[in-house]
Amino acid sequence: MADPATAPRRSAPMPRRERTGIVALAVPNLEEPYFAELTALIVRRADQRGLSILIQQTEGDHDREVDIANGVGLPQTDGLIHIPRSLTVGDLTRRTSPGPLVLLGEHIQVSPFTHVTIDNKAAARSAVEHLASVGCRRIAFIGPRDASPSDAADQRFAGYREAVAALALDPDPALVAQVVSFTSGEGQRALRELIGSRTVFDGVVCSNDSVAFGVLAALHEAGRRIPEDVAVIGIDDVRAARFAAPALTSVAPDNEALVEAALTELERQIASPPGADLPVRHVVVPARIVARASTARTSRTR
Repeated sequence: MADPATAPRRSAPMPRRERTGIVALAVPNLEEPYFAELTALIVRRADQRGLSILIQQTEGDHDREVDIANGVGLPQTDGLIHIPRSLTVGDLTRRTSPGPLVLLGEHIQVSPFTHVTIDNKAAARSAVEHLASVGCRRIAFIGPRDASPSDAADQRFAGYREAVAALALDPDPALVAQVVSFTSGEGQRALRELIGSRTVFDGVVCSNDSVAFGVLAALHEAGRRIPEDVAVIGIDDVRAARFAAPALTSVAPDNEALVEAALTELERQIASPPGADLPVRHVVVPARIVARASTARTSRTR
């Protein structure tokens, strides 16, 4: 009989936690229309899968994002969908309560965690290309955020610069205006300053639709015709875009595909045995131009 003291020991299997049917969702700010609409879609699609969503608003605060990643102050959940703004790979690798996790967005682009995103750089490139196709040659960009960094803003600005160079458009630095946040008020302020600087421009790419709504308001104030004098395009295609005056052209991410991929990847992890070596997946969903009146220039206005 083998000596119990020398017999090899088997590791005890990791216990499988009881399913709760609850998934946590960490979102930066529900006052931003895109996040509000994306959250509503996640809730609806999760419900169809028999899951309930526990929504946590982080305001992009690092400590809050870390706490949620660690489950601090949360009831037991089956997994987490996290839209981070300041969380790092190091924070995630030190999670004290590891479990199924899917990241949404471009803040953490390379990591050992499953990640679902749109290509923000390509979205901005296509926005510039669209304005160029309707005759714009001096295209402004409203949206870098040096004072309050944003990975989405950085990627969209990079896409703008790439497209301006590729299309041999005017790269005048005066055509670029900073914002502190992706809000209509900031878009209005930035466009007012651009007009006040007497910079000549005939098209505007906005870092998101909320910024674009402020840009439209500032152009109306200044008596600029849209799109005859200035064509305007946003990114995200929130529902309010179709009701703007004029209706706003926007780059529309495939949010259905984004949510489907996030929930599918999370459920794949939830269904796997604890400790299973699952492949990390990075999913990029497409986006398309939805053309509306704000860029509908005729040959006479080009």
